[in-house]
Amino acid sequence: MTDMNQNIEPADARDVIERLTQAFGKLPQVLAVVLGGSRAAATSDVASDYDLYVYTVREVPVDFRRTLLGERAEIDNRFWEPGDEWSDPSTGTHVDIMYRSPEWIEGQIERILSRQEASLGYTTCFWYNVVHSEALLDPRGWYQGLQNRGRVAYPEGLRRAVVMKNWPVLRRNHSSYRHQIEVALNRGDIVSVQHRVTAFLASFFDLWFALERKPHPGEKRLWSHLSEPWGSLVRALTEASPGTLLKHIDALVDRVDAKLIEEGIFVANGRIEHLAAWVSDVDRACAFYQRWFGAAIGPKYVSSTRPFTSCFLALSSGARLELMNAPGETPRMAHIAVSLGSRDAVDRLVAAMRAAGVAIARGPRVTGDGYYEAVVNDTEGNLVEITA
Repeated sequence: MTDMNQNIEPADARDVIERLTQAFGKLPQVLAVVLGGSRAAATSDVASDYDLYVYTVREVPVDFRRTLLGERAEIDNRFWEPGDEWSDPSTGTHVDIMYRSPEWIEGQIERILSRQEASLGYTTCFWYNVVHSEALLDPRGWYQGLQNRGRVAYPEGLRRAVVMKNWPVLRRNHSSYRHQIEVALNRGDIVSVQHRVTAFLASFFDLWFALERKPHPGEKRLWSHLSEPWGSLVRALTEASPGTLLKHIDALVDRVDAKLIEEGIFVANGRIEHLAAWVSDVDRACAFYQRWFGAAIGPKYVSSTRPFTSCFLALSSGARLELMNAPGETPRMAHIAVSLGSRDAVDRLVAAMRAAGVAIARGPRVTGDGYYEAVVNDTEGNLVEITA
């Protein structure tokens, strides 16, 4: 996606920011004054304000701030970060001033880059904020050092931590956002639906930026960062009706699952369950493997719904062979069966394979002989059974 907004910054607005910077710079407790947000990252538009971060070792007195900004300013807001909001009466420049402790922001960078701790949504936003801000006042070079600390490649350990923190709550866990949305839809609780969809998207974007090895830019203009088909999937989800919302959530998570497998973050933990071959005479073939390879012959299965007979043989190594007979099937090797250990694992892998374009021949389903399986084609057209 392309962001068509332009970074618009009138010269008189810069004069206002410079005046504020110089005023804060005269205070001995102020370590740095930094311009952040869209103005610093060159993604602003005509409606964007100016985010000014004042890094101070102790609190800037409220009286000083009121004298600097005037009585019409909102002084000492503490809804989020401690700060003031003010519009310059002569230029209309709106400034959001936030006061931060140097130790606090250093701790955030330490948590993200050194300890590699993930959050539910927005894990790396402070990292992005530091790297993409402009130091207006930094006499000791402290902020420059902090930025240098942040100008590193996305740590692989952090990438995996973000995935493992946010991926299960999309759909996998019983308490996942997808499950909570389904429950809320069933009870007609539209406020809960809205709340959980927002949380779902926060975790999705946290995970997506991690997969792209990019720090999270924050809550604004997120859709513009997405490439296709991610952008189309997210747009479809946000525009979905209650009746189609779960379908669009599943389509997006299927794409996530496929990406995780493609990236090697999730590898299906499979084992060869059995090999299968078509034979002209099941009893004769079983006797061959019993005599020459010591195979233990299992009970014969005869389908009650179609002319099909099979029998499993176990070798001493634990490997199994399925011998099958049906009218019209010529003797040949038939398929390989890979066991994943659970129905959930089968469903997730098949959904990821489908999203990646792998041909799904049939399933997942419960077969007549009690297997939960799906059948896919490998790159050469060979059949692979994926079983629970």
